[in-house]
This record gives sequence, C-alpha cells and structure tokens, in this order.
Amino acid sequence: MQISERLMTVASFVSDGSRVADIGTDHAYVPISLMLDNRIICALATDVREGPLARAKKHIREYQLENSIHVRLSDGLSAYQKGEADSIVISGMGGALTERILTEGAGKYEGVRELILSPQSEIFLVRIWLRKNGWQIERETMLVQDGKYYTVIRAVPGEDGEARQVEDQYGGYLLKHKHPVLLNYLLQERETIHKILVMLKKQIAESQNQAHIENRIGELTDKLLLVEEALLYYEM
Repeated sequence: MQISERLMTVASFVSDGSRVADIGTDHAYVPISLMLDNRIICALATDVREGPLARAKKHIREYQLENSIHVRLSDGLSAYQKGEADSIVISGMGGALTERILTEGAGKYEGVRELILSPQSEIFLVRIWLRKNGWQIERETMLVQDGKYYTVIRAVPGEDGEARQVEDQYGGYLLKHKHPVLLNYLLQERETIHKILVMLKKQIAESQNQAHIENRIGELTDKLLLVEEALLYYEM
C-alpha cells in the first residue's frame, strides 16, 4: 500500500505490537498500513464525519481487514473507551483542535503508553499541553512534503519539566538534536521576516495607520528574536 511520506512517518512512530486508536482517521491509511505490515494487533479508526468514515470503511474492506480494524463515529476521543488502545494517533489537524481533543480525553489515558501526534499548525500548543499533563516527548522529527513542513511527535507518560519558550515553539527535541529540516525552516523564517520588516519600515511613513504597522513590526521583531535564539542551538 502506497501512502505519503508524512503518513509513513506517523506510522513508523507507532510501537510494534500495539492496539491503535487512530483519531480523525480520514481514509484509515495509517491503521491499514500498520496492519498490512503486521506491526499492530488491531486498530480503532474514528472520525467526526460520516463521509470520511465511509471512505475508511471502503478502504478497510478492500484489504479485507474488517475483523482487525473497527470504525466508529466520534468527535475526538468522545466515543473512545478507556483501555481500548495502547497507542493513540492524532494527525492532520490543527494544533488548537489537537489540544482540545487531548484535553477532552482526560481520564481516558489509563493504559495508553504513547501518543503519536502530527499537528499541522500551532504545534507549540500541543507541546505545552503534553508538558503540563504528564507526558514527555521521547522522539520528534520534521519533514517536508510538497513544500510544506510537518512535525511528528511521540510522547510517553512522564515529566518533561519546564521548557523555554523557544523549545515550546520549535521543539526542544529537534533543537537539541540539531535537526537539519528544522534548520532549513528557521533559515527560511529568518529571511522571510527580514523581508517583511524591510517592507513595513518603508511603508510606515506613508501609511494612514502607523500604529497598526508599528504593532506588526513589534510582533515580527519578537518572532525574529525567537528564531535567532533557536538558531543558536546549531552553534553549540
């Protein structure tokens, strides 16, 4: 079965021999791939919408995995029952939605030995949630697919301690391991911010809304300082 590099990476983070709950499964590609590779025992594939769930059922039938992968309509973890999985996968959603799902799932993590998470935005919200709720990031990677950056996290129960803002924003694991894809991302961010700042500083004298532009310059300057702080990890 051919799946995208992002989904292959998500699947690779799942521990062998797990019972998986794939939350927001969409096409059910991750649990199907894991079952075909004989890496997991069984899977629960959930989605909040009937359309994606119907697609998931179709693909599961195509690979004759109806007895191994069960589908369920569910808003996040609402229909997930405590103890059904060792590994919970949440990928392809925004960071705020991922954080909400994790928060609303409180009390259901007994027996869960790992969270495999791949938020597509506001990843810092997820890292902060993990740190404050008894999970530590054991592994994290970053990849580029079709010109877009993706992050995949494996978190396990444990205390991670306090993190600096730069580590919440860009990933302490990635920074400490000097991940090359993150380095490329940071260099691009720095260049983009510099260009926007130059443009805004040229506009400010002619603008009728100088306060707005000044605020934007301040925000971008703070962001640039954080990028520069992150780049220092690569010089250590």
